[in-house]
Amino acid sequence: MRPGVKRLYLWSAAAALLAGGISAAEAGCLRRVVNRSPYFAVASRNGGPSVGIPPHSSRAIRMLAPGRVDIAAHCAARGPRGRLVPVGPPVAQDSYTFTAVLDRCYYDLGLMGFGQGGTEPFVLNTPQQGDLTVGPFASACPPR
Repeated sequence: MRPGVKRLYLWSAAAALLAGGISAAEAGCLRRVVNRSPYFAVASRNGGPSVGIPPHSSRAIRMLAPGRVDIAAHCAARGPRGRLVPVGPPVAQDSYTFTAVLDRCYYDLGLMGFGQGGTEPFVLNTPQQGDLTVGPFASACPPR
């Protein structure tokens, strides 16, 4: 093989590896589940472990590839250590699919396309693309 052709192959291979490394490092987004309700929200990504989001707080989730987020809102009560915990069955729950391509992450809204959407008490893609907001909505929990 001629030296010029060999060098071209080496540079092409190096460029391909570098491009693959950059896209792998940039792939995915860190987005939030924002709980603006008096309920204790529980979210799970792709059927994996769940994360609790106490009332009036938020938690970050990483969207790495197209998938699904399951979200539920429970009544909240103080646990044995004084922390809020979910109690009883969910007062609202739903599942949403999301798309994550490089640094573009958003919930799929079907025919609505980009923008805000979802069904009360859950709002999708707000305050930014890929965020999920819970509430606020009227309380269905007994006073504690």
